[in-house]
Amino acid sequence: MMALTRNSLPMSFQNHEQNYPVFAKNYNNIHATNSNSTPFPSARASVKLWPSIRKAGGKGNSSATIVTEFSAVCREGRLKEALQIMCANHHCISFNSYTYASILQTCISKMALMEGKQVHAHLLLSGFEENLFLVTKLVTMYAICGSIEDARLVFDKMPNRNIFLWTAMINGYVRNHLFQEAILLYSQMLWVGIQPDNFTFSCVLKACAGMAALHKGKEIHDHIVRSDIKLDIVVENALVVMYGQCCKLEIARQLFDNMSQRNLVSWSSMIAGYAQNGYANEALGLFRVMQHDCLIINWVTIATVLPACSHLGSLQQGKEIHCQVIKSKLKPDVFVWNALIDMYSKCGSIEAARQVFDKMVVRDVVTWNALISGYGINGYGEVSLTLFEKMLQAGFKPNHITFIHVLSTCSHAGLVVEGWEFFNCMRESFHITPRAEHYACMVDLLGRAGHLDEAEKFIQDMPIEPSSSVWGALLGACRIHCNIELAERVAVSAFRIDPENNGYYVLLSNIYAAVGKWDDVTKVRMMMKDRGLKKSPGCSWIEVKNRIYAFTAGDQSLPQSKEIYAILGSLYQQMKEAGYVPATDFALCNVEEKEKEISLCGHSEKLAIAFGLINTCSGTPIRVIKNLRVCGDCHNAIKFISKIVRRDIILRDTNRFHHFKDGACSCKDYW
Repeated sequence: MMALTRNSLPMSFQNHEQNYPVFAKNYNNIHATNSNSTPFPSARASVKLWPSIRKAGGKGNSSATIVTEFSAVCREGRLKEALQIMCANHHCISFNSYTYASILQTCISKMALMEGKQVHAHLLLSGFEENLFLVTKLVTMYAICGSIEDARLVFDKMPNRNIFLWTAMINGYVRNHLFQEAILLYSQMLWVGIQPDNFTFSCVLKACAGMAALHKGKEIHDHIVRSDIKLDIVVENALVVMYGQCCKLEIARQLFDNMSQRNLVSWSSMIAGYAQNGYANEALGLFRVMQHDCLIINWVTIATVLPACSHLGSLQQGKEIHCQVIKSKLKPDVFVWNALIDMYSKCGSIEAARQVFDKMVVRDVVTWNALISGYGINGYGEVSLTLFEKMLQAGFKPNHITFIHVLSTCSHAGLVVEGWEFFNCMRESFHITPRAEHYACMVDLLGRAGHLDEAEKFIQDMPIEPSSSVWGALLGACRIHCNIELAERVAVSAFRIDPENNGYYVLLSNIYAAVGKWDDVTKVRMMMKDRGLKKSPGCSWIEVKNRIYAFTAGDQSLPQSKEIYAILGSLYQQMKEAGYVPATDFALCNVEEKEKEISLCGHSEKLAIAFGLINTCSGTPIRVIKNLRVCGDCHNAIKFISKIVRRDIILRDTNRFHHFKDGACSCKDYW
């Protein structure tokens, strides 16, 4: 029997030696130790719980009976009882590697770290410390339980390692989102001459995907091509995911199309690649093909495609997917319900989002975050903050994402005092260190409310380097309040940190245009041209009869173009009679007033609304998505239109939702 020393144990044993007095100090006294001071139950307690063991007293079959019973208990997941059997009989029965493997597998399936440590101590005492099979199980157990330092300590103590042990450690790093460490260990494995197998390739490709490490991912792809290993579907799926995460969708789609066979993971990976990179139409299109091929869709696929519905504002598609969830005989996971709440919120149907929330039996922090955000972006600030209080009362601890949503809600509602209170309490009451996103929310809150000097000082006093989003928030506030002097100072910092962001140049250009400084507008546009940047054209989408239609400003080649402009002309006449005056300062071009009015009439959201009026039934809501912030003239015009046509009009821009009804907007003209 090996001598048990302090250095034989994982670091967590050494740090908490008082919890393991039997194994760290005196193995010979294991049964004499009081059960309150040992991690294992006493043999006497085990006998009480296991009459079958007590009855099996014959010298011939008792060991075999106990081992058989032990294996059965492990298979059934009764971990506590398995440990009791092991402790009660370790002195008279020699457990083999397969017996220990069965209880370790139970620890893995239950993510039972403390019990896994007890089994590890037994392995050391039984002389299995260099058994590759069991050490690989130990590394997997520690990694899955989140104790990655102990996993690495066990790995490092093995003098001889095979491909399975290397892969278990690499996979452990990936599971714990330590992608850089996984890639480094993979390189070390190659250096010592161990050749990877398919599972190794799939693990390290996940690490590359997690880091969006395209160059390393390509290296590994080349290695796969050069190797003699026959690729399996797991590696092919991992390649699709990696290229999708690295924004190389053409390569991902080529790999997907060339796969000899595809499973649900293959389809979900390609759909996710499209959805995560903003190709919502392609994601939904591929999802329809998947449905047409009669594949049984799982919850991962559902949760993957719902964000594409959110991106396009495709409420009808989202509802159809929700129906599939309801009709399914399987019980959906919480992340599916969370995705549904997010989809309904981002499609402007906050009532449906709340219905999903209310019917959920199990909720997590993400559930609460989704609905808090939903109410905030839909203009129900007070409800959003009340929901935050209910979240605390329900015993949920907010995280940094919760406070991003809460601070954003305060910003949209103009709640400056409340915003300061939440910003301070996240540090003092919840010990959450503010990140760049939280500082950007505070700058946006102060800036929208007109406290531009305070917002600038807030940035100067930040304990971290201001990000481009922080400067962008202040530049946007300068646009709202037309503060040219501050905008010029802020733009210098924004351009320095993120010179490729065309939005900052457009904001500065629009500020100059709003006050008629056309020479400065020209200078900014020349800067953009010199840097190879282009202004993103205003574009709006509307869903009609399960199809998405896109509109760009001033487009004359639209389907039903004549009808669209005719109805807009009629509406403009009625609007002017009702008191509407075009806000021509939002026509950012140096032309005559009449031409500015014509330009405003062709803004993309107005074209989409006119198309909706023509092609939907009277009285039904019109839902429009815009890729830019709605301008002041369009916001005012849509209020008039909603009253004239007696329709609810829901417009989502880059910042929030605007629910227009009877000539008023849910934002109360504060956006």
